[in-house]
Amino acid sequence: MNIDEQISLFDNNSDTAMYKHKLILEKIQNELINFGLTKSQARVFIYLGKYGSKTASAIAKALQLPRTETYHLVNSLQNMGLVVAELSHPTQYTAMEMNNAISTLVKQEQERIDVLANKEASLSEMWNEIPFFAVETDESKSEKMQLLHGAGPITNKIKEMVNSSTDDFRIYGSVSDLLRLYHSDVFDWICESPANLQMIVSPLINTPEFLSEMHSGKIRAIPSNSDNKCFIVNDRKEVLIFMRNATHPTRQVFAWWSDSETLVDMMNSLFELSWDKGESLY
Repeated sequence: MNIDEQISLFDNNSDTAMYKHKLILEKIQNELINFGLTKSQARVFIYLGKYGSKTASAIAKALQLPRTETYHLVNSLQNMGLVVAELSHPTQYTAMEMNNAISTLVKQEQERIDVLANKEASLSEMWNEIPFFAVETDESKSEKMQLLHGAGPITNKIKEMVNSSTDDFRIYGSVSDLLRLYHSDVFDWICESPANLQMIVSPLINTPEFLSEMHSGKIRAIPSNSDNKCFIVNDRKEVLIFMRNATHPTRQVFAWWSDSETLVDMMNSLFELSWDKGESLY
């Protein structure tokens, strides 16, 4: 296979037979980036994985990369354990099988998390040794807001909200939104808290199994012609609004948290109005 054919796997047009492969490769590339690889590292790994062992010079030509950068990329992939160098002249580089590569990346990330977790106690202890220098005033409590990008930070914020909840925990969202919360164990956390759960599902065409298992008095449905939105109101004191939720074209979620009294009251009123108009699931 010549170099032009190799390049086409990444850069072909929509009217070619290879286009469907390009779309799949873009998804794989994005997933590898989520595992910590750069875009160029992901392309090199994919190229080696699908075209077999290659020299750094061949990689540079096929992917149209500077040669010096290519050497840096293959060396970094070797350090990650994703690429091996063959004892030949010139040196040939070979990618690991995808399942082994993912397993390696997961183990490395878990090791990094374990190291950070072991530092938690010592960092907290050192932090508490330093006195608090802020001067207390009689000023009114300032309202706060926080932008949250990605499933991890958003899930952690929801857990904080659940842990502080003592009255009502209200969720408005689509089936996809609630399914994402379900798989993140949010409903398990709520069951262990004193909060009274109320949920509005919009739109609702078919009732998924996980919703049918919940108490019918906690859930109401809005007709399918309603616009899709997702937000959470906790104890009428804080609100989490998804700017990009599970129905958004992009996979990455984005949310906005605030304890603004005006905003919380507005979103809580919207929930109550929707609750009054909603219908019981069964």
